[in-house]
Amino acid sequence: MTKASKADEVDVLIVGAGPAGLMLATWLSRLKIRTRIIDKRSTKIFTGQADGVQCRTVEVFHSFGFAERFIREASHINEVCFWNPGEEGGIVRTKRTADNDPGTSRFPHGNLEVERPIQPTSLSIDTSKVDDPSAHPVTVTLRYLTEEEGTPTQVGTVPNGLFRANLFPDDEADAQPRGNGSVGTEETVTAKQIGLTLEGDSANMYWGVIDAAVITDFPDIRYKCAVHSESAGSILIVPRERNLVRFYVQLGNLQVGERVDRTKVTPEQIISTAQRILAPYKLECPEIDCEIGQRLCPRVTNEERVFIAGDAFHTHSPKAGQGMNVSMMDTFNLGWKLAHVIQGRAHRSILKTYQTERHQVAKELIDFDYKFSRLFSGKPSKDAADEAGISLEEFKDVFVKAGRWASGTAVHYRPSLLVSAAEQAQKLAPGLPLGMRFESHQVVCISDARRWHIGDRFESDGRWRIVLFAGDLRVPEQQKELHRVAAYFDSPPGPLRKFTPTGEDIDSVIEVLTIVSNPRTSIELNDYPDILWPKKGKWGYRDYWKIYADDDTYGHGHGQIYSALGIDPLKGCAVAVRPDQYVAHIAALEEVELIGAFFDRFMLQPGGNA
Repeated sequence: MTKASKADEVDVLIVGAGPAGLMLATWLSRLKIRTRIIDKRSTKIFTGQADGVQCRTVEVFHSFGFAERFIREASHINEVCFWNPGEEGGIVRTKRTADNDPGTSRFPHGNLEVERPIQPTSLSIDTSKVDDPSAHPVTVTLRYLTEEEGTPTQVGTVPNGLFRANLFPDDEADAQPRGNGSVGTEETVTAKQIGLTLEGDSANMYWGVIDAAVITDFPDIRYKCAVHSESAGSILIVPRERNLVRFYVQLGNLQVGERVDRTKVTPEQIISTAQRILAPYKLECPEIDCEIGQRLCPRVTNEERVFIAGDAFHTHSPKAGQGMNVSMMDTFNLGWKLAHVIQGRAHRSILKTYQTERHQVAKELIDFDYKFSRLFSGKPSKDAADEAGISLEEFKDVFVKAGRWASGTAVHYRPSLLVSAAEQAQKLAPGLPLGMRFESHQVVCISDARRWHIGDRFESDGRWRIVLFAGDLRVPEQQKELHRVAAYFDSPPGPLRKFTPTGEDIDSVIEVLTIVSNPRTSIELNDYPDILWPKKGKWGYRDYWKIYADDDTYGHGHGQIYSALGIDPLKGCAVAVRPDQYVAHIAALEEVELIGAFFDRFMLQPGGNA
């Protein structure tokens, strides 16, 4: 078969162009890592299978610079309504609540070519070379599919994007690229080939999922709704863009080991069940757009050279809208670490944290999904004496309490090589928990009085940040302390000089952003140390967008970032933030050398050995 000529040797091969694969490809292309991404489909899917995007995912999109169109076109989920059996039959609304608690996030819930159609058929690792940073010890055999083999099988008359598996004998392989590392993001042969298997139980209930434009008298059709009926089952309603509504409809229960015959699940069956659940309200669906167990892989890497993510790592029900979001966050966590190691900036031991951090999140997701699925699918209890039924009050409590976790903003990585265990230092900034994403607040740029959310400065470009809360510089002692800190950063033992390659801008590996608590006009810009707004590039232009004040703005109020994060406005502190925007270390300014010691644990000086 004739095929395009591609490099036989790459730094990273990505298997699967779903959300997790594309997130990783975005990361690596930004960081100029030699990457190939392959997918077994002959074309991208044009109908979404999982496209409820949570707050944290939108934050990440924003850090890459492509959230604006999504925010503009998406249906924003602001409120959840609960409907339950009424005393006189039918269903009644029993509660309203915010979809996410105020302050969860400022965002709503709501050039690398993919090579197609290609499927991996085997994978091998030369274990004698896995510790050699310059080696490419992973060999993957690829099969170039025919157009027919790469076309998704459609079940029924409505597009669904479901794909039939294709397995081939070894002698039909067409290519054998070698790589520094490989990442499998689909539930394909990749996981099996590296000895990783999903463990857990299949779900004991099955659901139909459908997108449709509807005609209805149900009053909350443009709200997110959880509906329990007396005997017809449960339904989750999620409004979508373009007048569409997504329905997750409970269709029945399964025996142990029983599988659903998808060919027998029709759009008409899903809609009919939805109509019975919503009765006495009417529901018509003149236009249908698309139709769509809980298992976890205990190990997600082999030799820190081959990794799995997304569906290859964890599977669960779709009702909490977590699958795509958690999958993308898997590779958002992994991408910068791979790049650091490939570029020689960090020791390869940091790759072990992918297993510990994302397995923890996946386990929390499986536990949440297990409890949520059973509460959602159970028959409502008739009264307090009905122990067999599901308590509607318990269901509402679980739904509300889980909101922040489901938003993606409550992920909390435990202490590791990349997250400090300094409990005393945590007291310096209680609002920035170590191991959680940096909570953004409004600040004002000193050079031009422009307001910013400080999170907008954390672009996904592979750099670490040190956020220097410099305190109140109107106090002479504090201004003196700031100059001492700046002198350390500008010295050979400091992390900026130590880890920045010769000839590169001083902020190319670690960027310092300064936030003062004094009014922005109280200290002249020229009075700040040079290293805090350094000269860059060929001509030495100043970077004017490094120093900010916690101050009033023109027409947008005061961000109060010091107060919101619990930081002493007089003395401040220093916070190390990872390239994925998680808080890694906190130190008092008088102990800022501890920030340098933190980086020394895993960063390599230019020319070092990973």
